[in-house]
Amino acid sequence: MTCLLVLSTVHQADDPRVRVRTVGVLTQRFDVRYATRPPAPSDRGDHMWVALPGGRLRRHLAAFREVWRRDVGLVSLHDPELIPLGLAVRWLRRLPVVFDVHEDVPAQLRTKQWLPAWLRAPLAAVAAVLLKLAERWLTITLAEPGYTRLFHRSHPVLPNYPLQGHLPPLPDSAAVDHMSGHIVYVGDVTEARGASFAIEVVARLRSPRRLRLIGRCAPALRARLQRQAAELEVDLDVPGFLPHDDAMRAVAGAAVGLCPLEDQPNYRYSLPTKVLEYLALGVPVVASDLPGTAELAAGRPGVQLVAPRAAGAWADAVARALHDPQYRTGARAAADEVRAQFSWPAERLLDIYGRLWRPARDTSQRALVG
Repeated sequence: MTCLLVLSTVHQADDPRVRVRTVGVLTQRFDVRYATRPPAPSDRGDHMWVALPGGRLRRHLAAFREVWRRDVGLVSLHDPELIPLGLAVRWLRRLPVVFDVHEDVPAQLRTKQWLPAWLRAPLAAVAAVLLKLAERWLTITLAEPGYTRLFHRSHPVLPNYPLQGHLPPLPDSAAVDHMSGHIVYVGDVTEARGASFAIEVVARLRSPRRLRLIGRCAPALRARLQRQAAELEVDLDVPGFLPHDDAMRAVAGAAVGLCPLEDQPNYRYSLPTKVLEYLALGVPVVASDLPGTAELAAGRPGVQLVAPRAAGAWADAVARALHDPQYRTGARAAADEVRAQFSWPAERLLDIYGRLWRPARDTSQRALVG
């Protein structure tokens, strides 16, 4: 039986874009083998999962073995580090390969604090070359329209909108105590995404609120954030990465959702999914006033856009969202419209992969639509 291999050596197995929106949809039409670093996805009922254990080198060797299995008919890659492997598969095995672009990789490398400053520009240049090679030989899909500037040609955009049916029901208004509910952020927890800044903002509020930062967080940063929160007397919860359904349940019970991105090239024109998820659950939003976010959310009920890093203005906006009923009422009233307007393009994803699929030699497998 020939399978479609979805591969990532970097992302968590429960990454929403990869596990929920890609694997979860592709299994409707294909036999999917999903290979990632442990731990396993929380739900394994619709696909075969393969662990890529160990450090980065060992994971890449395991990934190499997976793409060379004879039963693989199409490969879906989700890390820029895997572009060379994808090119090898395309050239040597003649298999179709999809590379899904999640981020502006060159811009991201230029701002990586853990990289030596002298190395960032050369690595960004190498990444740009790899993207050009990927464009020539692989099939490209984009998470955001702003990433088109990285390529010469246009490519399908699969925006990171929520998948229909994968958000919890809108909670009853009586079930959410907006007068004492927590303040939430969902996404990778980093300095550039505003983790320590969010603590500073909450510390400025007159009435204490619990702050929940839900997402992957490096141990050293978690310790630093906890020290900062203790010094500023902020009730902080950093639970780490949660499966998407669990994270959305935490959002549904929140009083305010934050998106405090810094004004950096990788975020300036991005379309932050978390803003849509907050709004789809009727939660008021305070977000950085960046072009991509403004295009998505400006003027929507329940949304306040504030200049990045302006702590005083942010604290005022959060206080308004907490205490002025119009923000909660407006967000709740518009939640169904947000869910209807912004939905993961499942049929387009299936069409892209269906056109690339090569019918298997094994006729005993289930029909695969191309």
